[in-house]
Amino acid sequence: MNEYMLFIIAKGNPVAHLPAEQQKAHIEKVGNFIGGLAEQGKMKSAQPLEATGATISCNDGNFVNENYNASEEGILGYYHLLAGDLDEAIDIAKSDPRFEDGDWKIEVRPVLKVDGIN
Repeated sequence: MNEYMLFIIAKGNPVAHLPAEQQKAHIEKVGNFIGGLAEQGKMKSAQPLEATGATISCNDGNFVNENYNASEEGILGYYHLLAGDLDEAIDIAKSDPRFEDGDWKIEVRPVLKVDGIN
């Protein structure tokens, strides 16, 4: 099995406009999806990310610290998966029920194994 990071991307909170009952149902669907993958041994971890933070950049030794702007498109959470290959990881991403409730993207990236780091 290979490791993949799936980055959940959206602008703002795509389910914020839904009625409270639908928001609750969305959370339950996604939770069940994650739980099912964990039971299959495919989910290593999954977490949402806070809508706050910072972006740090450096150019010629000069650091710039900017507040994270949650109104722009960004990473809202991640899944750390085990899958046989990239196609399987993509199929898992496509089956995420969050796509039923708003405008979402999921970036699927293989984890690069480097001796001495991991």
